[in-house]
Amino acid sequence: MRLVSFRNGDEVQVGSLEDDRVRVLAAPTMVDWLAGEGRLETRVEHGLDDVELLAPIPEPPSVRDFFAFEEHVKTGMKLRGGDVPEAWYEAPTFYFTNPAAVVGPGAEVRRPPDSRMLDFELELAAVIGPDQEIAAFTLLNDWSARDLQAREMTVGLGPAKGKDFALSLGPWLLTADEVPLADGRVDVEATATVNGEQLTKTWAGAQYFPWSDLVAHAARNTRLRPGDVLGSGTLNRGCLLELGPLPGDRWLEPGDTVALEAGPLGRLENRIV
Repeated sequence: MRLVSFRNGDEVQVGSLEDDRVRVLAAPTMVDWLAGEGRLETRVEHGLDDVELLAPIPEPPSVRDFFAFEEHVKTGMKLRGGDVPEAWYEAPTFYFTNPAAVVGPGAEVRRPPDSRMLDFELELAAVIGPDQEIAAFTLLNDWSARDLQAREMTVGLGPAKGKDFALSLGPWLLTADEVPLADGRVDVEATATVNGEQLTKTWAGAQYFPWSDLVAHAARNTRLRPGDVLGSGTLNRGCLLELGPLPGDRWLEPGDTVALEAGPLGRLENRIV
């Protein structure tokens, strides 16, 4: 099942998407639906072109973003002059990012005014259901201001203003029963394009840790709530930090459009302003 949050006039609603029709569900929010409430369909439906799709979970309870693709980690560590720490192989690592900065498909993303090294990050995300298990998957773009991030992380904490200005989710949640899995990893190819030009094609199944490990580590010594988002981390070769700057030796700028795609998870597109 494909699940969406959408705006119809002034009202935000939840629906299931079939072809180009959105069937309204009884749940007042996607978090309520993920908690097991309001799963019945109403008798109301809309054409997809008649509503505005939002992030599937416009205000998730929390967002943890992991670092689960080895090639991406190696590249990042090499650029910092180091090797992958042994601890990385012992357990999946994540940081908390800003649920107040979530935007959806088609939304504009504002480049931080003090950054000139804006980057995209091609990721998948799992969303937690009522039983602290994965209920659905979606696409995630963990936008990064690399110049701000590099300066902040010399202090010894994670990225703050280098990350928390925007996080794209969408266009829909695909329930876990419809997501192709192999060895506990999502078995899809994913691409990223900028202004219509494909920059990378990569495989989500290269994830070092299976999703069950990510969930178990996130839940360790705490509890997961319906609607919590777990990002995979950047897929291998899934950002300009790995691929190199755009033609003209530049990073992302206002006017650029970034689109991520991953088979049944759809297409997540945003324009930078």
